[in-house]
Amino acid sequence: MFVTFWGLLLPLTTANCSEKKTVGIAKTADATAAAESVIKLTPPPFQKFVVVTTPEEGLYKNADTNSPNLMRWIESDCESDFCENIYQWSDQPGKPGFEISTDIMTSEGTVFPVLGEEGKFYKVCVLSKWCDIESAYIPKASVQDIEISPIQADMLESEDNYFKCRVIKDGKYKDIVLIDNYDELEGETLQVGVLIDGIVATPFAYNIDSFMLNDQNEEIIINDSEESISLSYNKSFAVAIEEGYEAYQLDLKKLSVEQIAKIVDTVIKRKLEYGEYMYHFPAQGLQSFVYMVK
Repeated sequence: MFVTFWGLLLPLTTANCSEKKTVGIAKTADATAAAESVIKLTPPPFQKFVVVTTPEEGLYKNADTNSPNLMRWIESDCESDFCENIYQWSDQPGKPGFEISTDIMTSEGTVFPVLGEEGKFYKVCVLSKWCDIESAYIPKASVQDIEISPIQADMLESEDNYFKCRVIKDGKYKDIVLIDNYDELEGETLQVGVLIDGIVATPFAYNIDSFMLNDQNEEIIINDSEESISLSYNKSFAVAIEEGYEAYQLDLKKLSVEQIAKIVDTVIKRKLEYGEYMYHFPAQGLQSFVYMVK
């Protein structure tokens, strides 16, 4: 939160400015509150972040380097790019058909949210899209503090991001954030979140599988089943991922208020267990972390 201290002005001028400023703040607060009430997510209790400064470091079950460390097991005979992964402590027996991965889990530059500290260790959040273990310990000597700064709407909508984004600027859905990400292996996914106090909070279970259908007449069609949500769009709502590249994404700028409402109303029906929270680190850019909603 930014606070500005103004100098003393004439009484009448001060009164007029204060009244206008108060009205502006009230409108902004009302809109943000409305967006929050739609998404029903608040920022997690992350007040401190650390970045790994050593080439290799383990993540430990207890505040002791002699305790079990976190390991990743990968499917042994997998020949595709979607091999199953299992994360568990090193004192647990392996699962048949899986082998220990040699990948370094905490390479230099890895950022972790801090949940607490114990002696010479930080307790950090390690929950992710792939790992269901909530926390682990890392030696303080292997990390250092990393600065965060508030996310601004223009930062999210920058063409330099690996995703396309639209932040709703006014109305009932002010501060609602639409994020469309394209991956060559996983395809296109759409997320719906909210910008709260410089953080993007996104319900983790609400990803929407998106794709273009050339022969579709309707601009967008949402299919909501018990297992998943999908959104198809016709070519008039498609935009090339990059010039000369024959792959497309949903053009978020073309979505009407009614279409945005339909998307938001669809995803908020899902059971909320986890939130994904995006922060801005001036030294590293935008990064997201998963946290269980209590």
